[in-house]
Amino acid sequence: MRLLICCSLTVVLLLAAGYPGARAADLTGRVTDGGRPVRDAVLFVESLRTAPVERRAVLDQYNRTFVPHVLVVQLGTLIEFPNHDTVFHNVFSYREGKRFDLGLYPVGATRLQKFDQPGLVRIFCNIHSNMSAFLWVVENPYFAKTDKAGHFRLTGVPTGQRSIRIWHERLGTRRLSVAIPREGTATLDVSMDAH
Repeated sequence: MRLLICCSLTVVLLLAAGYPGARAADLTGRVTDGGRPVRDAVLFVESLRTAPVERRAVLDQYNRTFVPHVLVVQLGTLIEFPNHDTVFHNVFSYREGKRFDLGLYPVGATRLQKFDQPGLVRIFCNIHSNMSAFLWVVENPYFAKTDKAGHFRLTGVPTGQRSIRIWHERLGTRRLSVAIPREGTATLDVSMDAH
Protein backbone atom coordinates (compact mmCIF):
# COMPACT_ATOMS: atom_id res chain seq x y z
CA MET A 1 0.00 0.00 0.00
CA ARG A 2 2.85 2.39 0.88
CA LEU A 3 4.47 1.75 -2.54
CA LEU A 4 1.16 2.48 -4.29
CA ILE A 5 0.77 5.80 -2.43
CA CYS A 6 4.37 6.82 -3.23
CA CYS A 7 3.93 5.93 -6.92
CA SER A 8 0.61 7.83 -7.12
CA LEU A 9 2.15 10.88 -5.46
CA THR A 10 5.09 10.77 -7.89
CA VAL A 11 2.73 10.68 -10.90
CA VAL A 12 0.73 13.64 -9.55
CA LEU A 13 3.90 15.66 -8.94
CA LEU A 14 5.25 14.89 -12.42
CA LEU A 15 1.99 15.93 -14.04
CA ALA A 16 1.84 19.13 -12.00
CA ALA A 17 5.41 19.98 -12.97
CA GLY A 18 4.66 19.78 -16.68
CA TYR A 19 6.44 16.58 -17.65
CA PRO A 20 5.58 14.66 -20.84
CA GLY A 21 2.06 13.34 -20.70
CA ALA A 22 0.78 16.25 -18.65
CA ARG A 23 -1.81 18.59 -20.10
CA ALA A 24 -0.18 21.72 -21.48
CA ALA A 25 -0.62 24.54 -23.95
CA ASP A 26 1.40 27.34 -25.48
CA LEU A 27 1.11 30.92 -24.34
CA THR A 28 1.59 33.54 -27.04
CA GLY A 29 1.10 37.26 -27.24
CA ARG A 30 2.65 40.67 -27.49
CA VAL A 31 4.11 43.20 -25.07
CA THR A 32 3.58 46.90 -25.78
CA ASP A 33 4.13 50.27 -24.14
CA GLY A 34 1.89 53.10 -25.31
CA GLY A 35 0.92 50.95 -28.29
CA ARG A 36 4.56 50.49 -29.36
CA PRO A 37 6.20 47.04 -29.33
CA VAL A 38 8.54 46.26 -26.45
CA ARG A 39 11.69 44.39 -27.41
CA ASP A 40 13.68 42.25 -24.92
CA ALA A 41 10.90 41.94 -22.34
CA VAL A 42 11.29 38.74 -20.33
CA LEU A 43 8.27 36.57 -19.52
CA PHE A 44 8.27 33.47 -17.34
CA VAL A 45 6.00 31.27 -15.22
CA GLU A 46 6.51 31.88 -11.51
CA SER A 47 6.06 29.48 -8.57
CA LEU A 48 6.68 26.34 -10.62
CA ARG A 49 10.07 24.73 -10.06
CA THR A 50 11.36 21.87 -12.18
CA ALA A 51 14.70 20.08 -11.99
CA PRO A 52 17.79 22.17 -12.89
CA VAL A 53 19.18 21.57 -16.37
CA GLU A 54 22.64 20.84 -17.68
CA ARG A 55 22.74 23.21 -20.64
CA ARG A 56 25.05 25.85 -22.01
CA ALA A 57 24.40 29.37 -23.21
CA VAL A 58 26.64 32.16 -24.48
CA LEU A 59 26.92 35.80 -23.41
CA ASP A 60 29.47 37.21 -25.82
CA GLN A 61 31.57 40.39 -25.78
CA TYR A 62 32.50 42.46 -28.82
CA ASN A 63 32.60 46.14 -29.73
CA ARG A 64 32.69 46.76 -25.95
CA THR A 65 29.16 45.35 -25.69
CA PHE A 66 27.61 42.26 -24.12
CA VAL A 67 25.61 40.29 -26.69
CA PRO A 68 22.80 39.61 -26.12
CA HIS A 69 21.97 42.50 -23.81
CA VAL A 70 19.19 40.42 -22.17
CA LEU A 71 19.47 36.66 -21.74
CA VAL A 72 17.11 34.17 -20.05
CA VAL A 73 18.26 30.71 -18.95
CA GLN A 74 16.96 27.91 -16.78
CA LEU A 75 18.47 27.15 -13.39
CA GLY A 76 21.62 25.03 -13.72
CA THR A 77 22.79 26.52 -17.03
CA LEU A 78 26.51 26.95 -17.62
CA ILE A 79 27.17 30.22 -19.40
CA GLU A 80 30.20 30.82 -21.60
CA PHE A 81 31.59 34.38 -21.58
CA PRO A 82 33.92 34.53 -24.62
CA ASN A 83 35.93 37.67 -25.33
CA HIS A 84 35.60 38.32 -29.07
CA ASP A 85 36.55 41.96 -28.69
CA THR A 86 39.87 43.72 -29.39
CA VAL A 87 40.57 44.53 -25.72
CA PHE A 88 40.74 42.85 -22.31
CA HIS A 89 37.48 42.46 -20.34
CA ASN A 90 36.35 41.55 -16.85
CA VAL A 91 32.87 40.13 -16.24
CA PHE A 92 31.30 40.39 -12.81
CA SER A 93 28.11 40.81 -10.81
CA TYR A 94 27.96 42.02 -7.21
CA ARG A 95 24.26 42.85 -6.92
CA GLU A 96 21.23 40.60 -6.56
CA GLY A 97 21.24 37.05 -7.89
CA LYS A 98 24.48 35.12 -8.37
CA ARG A 99 27.59 37.07 -7.33
CA PHE A 100 30.76 36.30 -9.28
CA ASP A 101 33.90 37.83 -10.74
CA LEU A 102 35.63 36.17 -13.69
CA GLY A 103 38.72 38.38 -13.48
CA LEU A 104 40.56 40.12 -16.28
CA TYR A 105 40.98 38.05 -19.44
CA PRO A 106 42.32 38.63 -22.96
CA VAL A 107 40.91 38.53 -26.47
CA GLY A 108 40.15 34.98 -27.59
CA ALA A 109 39.71 33.63 -24.05
CA THR A 110 36.46 32.27 -22.59
CA ARG A 111 35.37 32.05 -18.97
CA LEU A 112 32.57 29.85 -17.64
CA GLN A 113 30.06 30.38 -14.85
CA LYS A 114 27.27 28.07 -13.68
CA PHE A 115 24.07 29.74 -12.52
CA ASP A 116 22.57 27.72 -9.70
CA GLN A 117 20.25 30.21 -8.01
CA PRO A 118 17.22 31.91 -9.54
CA GLY A 119 16.79 35.64 -10.02
CA LEU A 120 17.97 38.66 -11.96
CA VAL A 121 21.73 39.02 -12.42
CA ARG A 122 23.09 42.40 -13.55
CA ILE A 123 26.38 41.92 -15.38
CA PHE A 124 29.14 44.49 -15.83
CA CYS A 125 32.75 44.91 -16.95
CA ASN A 126 34.93 46.76 -14.41
CA ILE A 127 37.14 48.14 -17.19
CA HIS A 128 34.35 49.52 -19.40
CA SER A 129 31.66 51.24 -17.33
CA ASN A 130 29.29 51.50 -20.32
CA MET A 131 29.04 47.69 -20.61
CA SER A 132 26.08 46.00 -18.97
CA ALA A 133 23.77 43.06 -19.51
CA PHE A 134 20.81 41.46 -17.77
CA LEU A 135 20.55 37.74 -17.09
CA TRP A 136 17.37 36.14 -15.77
CA VAL A 137 17.84 32.70 -14.22
CA VAL A 138 14.41 31.05 -13.96
CA GLU A 139 13.20 27.88 -12.25
CA ASN A 140 11.49 26.13 -15.17
CA PRO A 141 11.58 25.93 -18.98
CA TYR A 142 8.49 28.12 -19.44
CA PHE A 143 10.08 31.42 -20.42
CA ALA A 144 10.54 33.69 -23.43
CA LYS A 145 11.97 37.03 -24.52
CA THR A 146 10.07 39.33 -26.85
CA ASP A 147 11.33 39.94 -30.38
CA LYS A 148 11.61 43.36 -32.03
CA ALA A 149 7.85 43.33 -32.77
CA GLY A 150 7.08 42.59 -29.09
CA HIS A 151 5.92 39.01 -29.76
CA PHE A 152 6.65 36.00 -27.53
CA ARG A 153 5.81 32.29 -27.18
CA LEU A 154 6.07 30.12 -24.07
CA THR A 155 5.83 26.48 -25.11
CA GLY A 156 4.21 23.58 -23.23
CA VAL A 157 3.04 25.50 -20.16
CA PRO A 158 1.24 23.14 -17.73
CA THR A 159 -2.53 23.50 -17.54
CA GLY A 160 -4.06 25.59 -14.77
CA GLN A 161 -4.02 29.10 -13.39
CA ARG A 162 -0.43 30.36 -13.77
CA SER A 163 1.32 33.47 -12.52
CA ILE A 164 3.27 35.10 -15.36
CA ARG A 165 5.98 37.63 -14.59
CA ILE A 166 6.83 40.22 -17.22
CA TRP A 167 10.03 42.27 -16.80
CA HIS A 168 11.73 44.97 -18.83
CA GLU A 169 14.85 46.89 -17.84
CA ARG A 170 13.23 50.33 -18.34
CA LEU A 171 9.54 49.55 -17.84
CA GLY A 172 9.70 47.49 -14.66
CA THR A 173 7.77 44.38 -13.67
CA ARG A 174 4.18 43.19 -14.00
CA ARG A 175 2.60 39.99 -12.74
CA LEU A 176 -0.53 38.59 -14.36
CA SER A 177 -2.58 35.47 -13.70
CA VAL A 178 -3.40 33.48 -16.83
CA ALA A 179 -5.59 30.41 -17.30
CA ILE A 180 -3.67 27.87 -19.38
CA PRO A 181 -6.06 25.50 -21.22
CA ARG A 182 -5.69 21.71 -21.39
CA GLU A 183 -4.32 21.99 -24.93
CA GLY A 184 -3.88 24.44 -27.78
CA THR A 185 -2.81 28.05 -27.31
CA ALA A 186 -3.65 30.78 -24.83
CA THR A 187 -3.11 34.44 -25.70
CA LEU A 188 -1.79 37.20 -23.48
CA ASP A 189 -1.33 40.77 -24.67
CA VAL A 190 0.48 42.93 -22.11
CA SER A 191 0.52 46.71 -21.97
CA MET A 192 3.42 47.79 -19.76
CA ASP A 193 1.95 51.29 -19.40
CA ALA A 194 -1.30 49.97 -17.86
CA HIS A 195 -0.09 49.77 -14.23
